[in-house]
Amino acid sequence: MERISVSRRTTELLLLIAGALPVLLIYSMYVMNMNVELSVATLAVPIGLFVAFAMAHIAIRFLAPGADPVILPVTFVLSGFGIAFVTRLKPELAVNQVLWLFISIAAMVATLIVVRNMDRLSSYKYTLGIAGVVLLIIPMVFGTEHGGSRLWINIGPFSFQPGELAKVLIILFLAAYLSENRELLSASTRSLGPIALPKPRMLAPVFAMWGVSLLVVVFERDLGSALLFFTFLVVMIYVATGRVSYVIVSLLLLLAGMVLCYTLFSHVRNRIQIWFDPFANPDGGYQIIQSLYSLADGDLVGTGIGKGLPTLIPVVESDFIFSAIGEEMGLLGGSAILILYIIFAVRGFATAARAKSDMSAFTAVGLTTAIAFQAFLIVGGCTRLLPLTGVTLPFMSQGGSSLLASFIITKWDLRVHRN
Repeated sequence: MERISVSRRTTELLLLIAGALPVLLIYSMYVMNMNVELSVATLAVPIGLFVAFAMAHIAIRFLAPGADPVILPVTFVLSGFGIAFVTRLKPELAVNQVLWLFISIAAMVATLIVVRNMDRLSSYKYTLGIAGVVLLIIPMVFGTEHGGSRLWINIGPFSFQPGELAKVLIILFLAAYLSENRELLSASTRSLGPIALPKPRMLAPVFAMWGVSLLVVVFERDLGSALLFFTFLVVMIYVATGRVSYVIVSLLLLLAGMVLCYTLFSHVRNRIQIWFDPFANPDGGYQIIQSLYSLADGDLVGTGIGKGLPTLIPVVESDFIFSAIGEEMGLLGGSAILILYIIFAVRGFATAARAKSDMSAFTAVGLTTAIAFQAFLIVGGCTRLLPLTGVTLPFMSQGGSSLLASFIITKWDLRVHRN
């Protein structure tokens, strides 16, 4: 096992070095298109980022030697590209984004140091669950509205989204709950045709999360987070029980919730109508229209970093950063980003399959689903495959809360492994 651990860490280091090449290249292209001479000073951001990830790699050698060797390098490349595009799209926000990125890497390492045994967290599952729900509800009471969604808490000049950390805590609670009640949840008491139904009281977590999701849609106007929370619950329950009945009940609840929200709430109805035909309401559909034009302008290889017009898209550095990538890096660059997310998901689920306990396995499944499905939601919104939900692209979009949550999730995926 020690030899395997050393081999994994060597592979991780080599992949980090390989990942440094495209990160340095993409940032160099931005610097050159700004007519600035290439030097150590102008390339300080990607160099500093590589050093930070190299230090994280050293920490993992001692704290989690058996961790997957691919997850950290993939995170490095996504973060490097994200910093390059945030700097290109919103230079005034770049320093803050770089600072949050370094804080997030430090938080990832600190969490590795503090949490050595994930199974011990199951003793605090209700504390974690309550804390997660409180963080989710706080914006409903004290939140500030931006862009039509009530997600932010302002403290002086700083603002953050409690919901980003709430999803981590709720997933930890669900993992502990499912590992403790796996057999009860898998038991069936009746059948409806070929479908085996669980005991009614065992459906309580599904109904509870359905209710929380509706509250998020109604009071925070955040369709994306509601879908995200409900999705990782369904995936985790299915992985824990293998029961298709849970998926069917969940889909029926989701359909009922969608019909209810579309009927009662204008902001949900507007999102759906804009998705169906953004050109029917050019003012309301302006973002998605410009996004589609940007992606079309990118063609196969893109216009080049700094040579496109993605800044015509409102809030491009956050909600539509993938559209900017598609325009200036083309289909090939956008596909490369998607492949990196697919690799992250595959390695995350593979880590779950190798986990030493149910708690660890369910945690990895839930957190990997959260990252993968969030990326799917925002890319689907940018390309009009799905209604626009307003979630961020993990590791890449501008926003400190999103970065911090994404790196904490990465920590859990690194911690879940066989000793």
